[in-house]
Amino acid sequence: MDKVIDIEERIPSMRKKRRRKTNKKFILLVSLFLIVLLSLLYFQSPLSDVKDITINDTKLSDGAFYKNQSGLFTGQSLWGFHTEDIEKRLLKITGVKEVTVSRKFLNNVKITITEWEPIAYIEDKARYDLLLVNGDRIEANEADSLLHAPILSGFTEPDVIEQTIQQLQKMDNSFFELISELQYIEEDKIRVFMNDGYEVHAAIMSFAEKMSYYPEIIAQLPKEEKGVLDIEIGVFFKTFTDYYAELGQGEEDGEETETIE
Repeated sequence: MDKVIDIEERIPSMRKKRRRKTNKKFILLVSLFLIVLLSLLYFQSPLSDVKDITINDTKLSDGAFYKNQSGLFTGQSLWGFHTEDIEKRLLKITGVKEVTVSRKFLNNVKITITEWEPIAYIEDKARYDLLLVNGDRIEANEADSLLHAPILSGFTEPDVIEQTIQQLQKMDNSFFELISELQYIEEDKIRVFMNDGYEVHAAIMSFAEKMSYYPEIIAQLPKEEKGVLDIEIGVFFKTFTDYYAELGQGEEDGEETETIE
């Protein structure tokens, strides 16, 4: 037999459930109101202003330069700019490879910049520019003390410069301490002055591969007199005395390597 429940007994229970639902709605509305109120107070207060702009360590230009170029400044609204716009602006700077701009905590901005690596100095009329791996150039006096980087002289054709960059990138970093200068002669030929006193004649397209044997070759040469190492086709060595004598020059004149063709 079904149990008959008196409606009078159910009324208190129904009232409690209704009261719970009303309380939940009230709490939800109050919470939303407080969130909106706190948000408005935050955006209207100095807490939403940029307090600090941090930039990672860079080599080609300092943080103050990048901060100025970004257009950001302390005191402006943290939400008054688009990070994508700042990134695009900084990417237009010569030497900048990648940029990430992000908001940190309540009022900080972090800028992370990745620069193109320098590969050499390149002679340009009466000055020397810093040549980057992507082919861009920066005035050398704009950069801090650079790594051991060779000088490129006589390089004017973009294709030749690009090929030379590719070859230098293939070489071990230790070779940059050995190379003083690369002179472009003609077509694919270059003349290389080494810091250890030797002179190397090579072809650009095989320069990195041939130079990987340089320490081994030098170790086998006589120590009495240094000279010219030709690795363009095969490997040939002549002392400076013999090399310049064949050109019909005396030993003293022969030391002026600019006359070699």
